[in-house]
Amino acid sequence: MEKQIAKRIIDAVMALDPLLGEIDLAISEVSNEAERKALALKLGEIFYQLSEGFINPICREYPDLAVRD
Repeated sequence: MEKQIAKRIIDAVMALDPLLGEIDLAISEVSNEAERKALALKLGEIFYQLSEGFINPICREYPDLAVRD
């Protein structure tokens, strides 16, 4: 993959962070424990897919694109 495309993908995935954080906050307010846990599990799966499907492969190819705090 070309580096400029890889950077666009990383930037787009990182731009999802505030939105996913808002979903997490909303999930934490669900009163039904079973429903809250099911939703949290699905959100965790999304984080996993973004990490394993996009961030990690790209950062292995382009270590300089690794997200830094």
